[in-house]
Amino acid sequence: MKRSSFFVQVALVLLACACGDGGDLGGGGGGGGRASGGPSSSTTGAGEGLSSSTTGAGEGLSSSTTGAGGGPSGSTTGAGGGLGPHVAEPSTPTRGGTMTFTNIGAPGWWPRRIDREPGDPACDYKDGDDTWGGHCCMTEHHTTSDKLAPFDEEMTLIMKAIRVKQLAVYQPGGDPAAWQMVSSWDERRGVGSNLLVTEGQNTSADFTGDLTKKDCVTYFMQDRPFQCGDGNDYFCPDDPGIMHLGWAGSKLVVFLASMTFEDADVERCDGGGQGHPGPWVAFVASELIRDGGRKWNGLCNCYSKTGTVGDGCGEINVFEVVMDNNEHSNREFMSTGVRSYQEGHVGGSVCGAGCDRDAFAEDVEVVDACAQKAYEEGPVIEAGGRSDRCPTWRRPSGDRYFMILLDEAQRAIQVAVIHPERIPSAAAEMLPDLPGRLSRASIDAMVSMRLPE
Repeated sequence: MKRSSFFVQVALVLLACACGDGGDLGGGGGGGGRASGGPSSSTTGAGEGLSSSTTGAGEGLSSSTTGAGGGPSGSTTGAGGGLGPHVAEPSTPTRGGTMTFTNIGAPGWWPRRIDREPGDPACDYKDGDDTWGGHCCMTEHHTTSDKLAPFDEEMTLIMKAIRVKQLAVYQPGGDPAAWQMVSSWDERRGVGSNLLVTEGQNTSADFTGDLTKKDCVTYFMQDRPFQCGDGNDYFCPDDPGIMHLGWAGSKLVVFLASMTFEDADVERCDGGGQGHPGPWVAFVASELIRDGGRKWNGLCNCYSKTGTVGDGCGEINVFEVVMDNNEHSNREFMSTGVRSYQEGHVGGSVCGAGCDRDAFAEDVEVVDACAQKAYEEGPVIEAGGRSDRCPTWRRPSGDRYFMILLDEAQRAIQVAVIHPERIPSAAAEMLPDLPGRLSRASIDAMVSMRLPE
């Protein structure tokens, strides 16, 4: 039985802009071990998500949309034509850092929401209520893949409290020896190429790049629509802003950005006072944001099979600055964690209240939260196996290239932070030019990076 439009509107009013931290507390890795980024029990204030107006210049989405080929004279082409180098703001050069997650992918299942009548036998996981009292039917969705599964499914990029200058997505093309740039955005042009940005109820290819003015959660997808059918086998939310394709299979997301800003300058998404200033970059199952509440429909989404950890359809907290006013919090460090049905929670260490940024050298990017020392070589975390202790990041000061690479061939996820003035040889084909094409050899080299070297 379809939910009434009342429940849809309630969901969107409360949650579509989902201000504040995207995390939840739970078990996790060392160094504080916070399982960050799950469905939150908190709701946003009134008016966060249904306004029809766009945000002002410098506040996420622009108030106007430029047509194809728009932007300033001499601007970049984007997507298949590449982006070209961007001038970065000077800062102290660092040695860079990587976290490499191996052995990713396994056969298994997650709960999938579908639209069936109460009592339908297809509701074999749940036949009850969603967060707002509408009907929730969920079925066990099984996969036999071990190539990144479930991260080989469509994934959507989420960002909050960060200023982006360039963003590119690469995927394998028809030539197995190369990956193509399939989506892109550059602040010099301001208009995405096969890239749409959704904030609240506003969706546009036109984006300012500055997400540090308000604490709104912002979603990045392809500009091609997602066809979910009649809902019998895949739930179809009444939410056009997120009904676009994510990126399936192998994928590489790289962006030039800064997390340097004044916390006090961040407003609530609804404009009602001080906002949550914690930067957050996540790469999540697109299915998770199509749950009828954009990931915050905690009683009816694919996030977890058990309700305690993210052992469901897949979420990667790529970079999260934990600022929850507890012992796990420290604005000067970032966490990276991978979670899905395969292991529940992999990585996700935090450097909490006991960590001191100044205890590490200025050129350090990745640190061991348990031993309180810098890594001499990029740490490796094996799903279901060993981990190089408790890796976490110092929050960067100034511009960095941030990267997440998911490769089916090597069953690996590579997360990297690279200073624009210290580009390693393994990433030299990609940075700083961000060309329209990358060789398979370059992808292999980046998966093998262990920064600092």
